[in-house]
Amino acid sequence: MVKTKLLIWDWNGTLLDDTACCFDITNAMRRERGMASLPDLDTYRGLFRFPVIDYYRDMGYTFETESYEAISVDYIARYAAAVGGCTLQQGALETLETVKRMGIPQLILSATGQERLDIETELFGIRSYFIEILGQKDNLAHSKVERGRAYLAKSGIAPQSVLFVGDTDHDYAVATAMGCRVALLSCGHQTRDKLERCGAPILDALSELPSLL
Repeated sequence: MVKTKLLIWDWNGTLLDDTACCFDITNAMRRERGMASLPDLDTYRGLFRFPVIDYYRDMGYTFETESYEAISVDYIARYAAAVGGCTLQQGALETLETVKRMGIPQLILSATGQERLDIETELFGIRSYFIEILGQKDNLAHSKVERGRAYLAKSGIAPQSVLFVGDTDHDYAVATAMGCRVALLSCGHQTRDKLERCGAPILDALSELPSLL
């Protein structure tokens, strides 16, 4: 097995257990727009995908009377108000500490805005575990793939020696585009069935991660 020289974390749904929060916000927004609530969390996890605009279309949004941008602004504002009630994924703190003791540097690569990401990692008390936190810095910012590739090029770390941990098939696509190994957490924003189609190792708990390093 290739020795891991860097561990890259996704944030939402991977380190941060915000799936139920997103499900609640999604249903509140649907009800306010005269749409039926999604029946349960697994329905949400089965629907969720990237790009997010296609996920909204799958849920029945047509964007005829309200733009995707307006819906997104509404969602982001509600999320910012609610995220403080979330917790880290079970075992997240212990796993971060274990990886630190193993001497493997860790960073976060996320589509979340940089300012929000800085606030949230401080809020949950884990900022010090990461050598870098790479969020979206502005509306014209590069994609996760571009930002990840740029970091690896700057650091001189071979992609094959990097493990990327995420919770969606999009994270799998990002990691493989960067040339990194990848593991997917089954208790995040997508169902295990959907993740299994990627063919990557599946983690049912973060405590299983150190065995892959």
